[in-house]
Amino acid sequence: MLIHLNTLFTKFLVILSGALLVSSCIWMKPVDERISEARDDVSDKYLKQVRLHQNGGFRGKLHITWQQGLEKMYLANPNLIQADYRMLDAKYRQKQVWRNMIPGLSVGLSDSKTIKDIGDIFSDSSFRINSFISLGNLLDLPSTVYTNKLTYIGSALQSENTMRQQVITLYRLFQEQKLHRIEKQALDLESQILASISGKDASDSLDMKLRHKEAIENYERNIKDWKTKVGDFFMSGFEDIYLDPNGIPDIIYDPNKLDFSDTKRWGLLQLNLLALENIAEDGRILDTYLRYLPTANLSVSAPPLYSNTNGQSFDPANIRLSPSFNWNLDSRGYIGRQLYRIKREQPLRDWRKDRRTREEVKKLFEGKELLIKIKKELAELRAAIEIYKKAVGSGLVKDPQKAVQTMRNLKEKEVRLMAREIEICSTFWLIDEKRWRPITKRWLQTRKQRTTLRENSDKYKELNFKNQVKKWAGKKKKE
Repeated sequence: MLIHLNTLFTKFLVILSGALLVSSCIWMKPVDERISEARDDVSDKYLKQVRLHQNGGFRGKLHITWQQGLEKMYLANPNLIQADYRMLDAKYRQKQVWRNMIPGLSVGLSDSKTIKDIGDIFSDSSFRINSFISLGNLLDLPSTVYTNKLTYIGSALQSENTMRQQVITLYRLFQEQKLHRIEKQALDLESQILASISGKDASDSLDMKLRHKEAIENYERNIKDWKTKVGDFFMSGFEDIYLDPNGIPDIIYDPNKLDFSDTKRWGLLQLNLLALENIAEDGRILDTYLRYLPTANLSVSAPPLYSNTNGQSFDPANIRLSPSFNWNLDSRGYIGRQLYRIKREQPLRDWRKDRRTREEVKKLFEGKELLIKIKKELAELRAAIEIYKKAVGSGLVKDPQKAVQTMRNLKEKEVRLMAREIEICSTFWLIDEKRWRPITKRWLQTRKQRTTLRENSDKYKELNFKNQVKKWAGKKKKE
């Protein structure tokens, strides 16, 4: 029965090998044809963009609330997608250490014939099944497991830090829309004032209108740039965008209540990343010292699990273990020189890390002082704007040009101060553990969903084996 199965399997391999041998030379398209098809694909995408801009740009529509923006961001933000992939790769490396302990299998078929006996090739072939295991340096196994565990933890922390940064970017996009609306209100007010003096034929009136037109054009450019940023954030393009502020977090800090010495609330994630950085440095030093010690290795070889030649059969007793030890005495001083460089440069590395920490802490306290100043200026400015509006409305300001210019300056200053306040508060938000718990929890809950959706995407399926073979061997569909 065993001989019969062996004969059938040999015939199957002969047929398969023959088919591959014949087709290997003819299945691929000519090079010129493949280049032409690839160029046509690129041209189609290029012309699609040309037609898109000829028709006025993107026609997509995006009307979302804050919570909808977060959910969309988890799935469609390029930085978060890349962070997910890095974490998946780190998790895979953890598992691969143990998968490498699983014996591998290989199947071999070989024969040898002279030219005159070529017709009988594979008629009396050698068929075998081998098993192998790669143990490598067994003494390095605990270190490898430990390192991969730390790498995964580090990638998870980095992913969370990236997620926070992207949430803050989304928050700023929402707030930027708000600032543009304030700017638009100021332009509308200017239009009303200009309309009230349209009957006056004066050179200064014309100058005011020209300045107003330039301000509108600048506003439209800013809106266009903002739409581009929103589109890039979600890996798409939109013409009609409305970010509904409903549910947006109120990221306002009272500078008098900020206490950055509470490390359980402020900067815990960043401190964990710094701690892992220190562990990595210590690990490199220890690894260098361990190179002085002898290393042990174990190789395992065994006869084939099955072979149809010479009546061989697998016998566990014939498994051969070959332990070996090697001791590098560093007679040329390479290890010592590496240790010397590490010790020599360590004070510089410590100084750079201390300087970085010092500068980050300094920025926090400078931001705190600046926030106090900005809040005071904003309160005074808004009071001044209201007073000036009433003065213009009651006719106390006689010069229309002065009214328009003054109101524009006041509104521009308000927008600048609000933008600076948003920037400072979102910087504090990044390191505020208290505010991130619900967002982080939801982000972790969607991890499996994100992976599944990406693996089921059309682009992912386009790269399967069948589609790739069609590209190289299939006939092009006629339009």
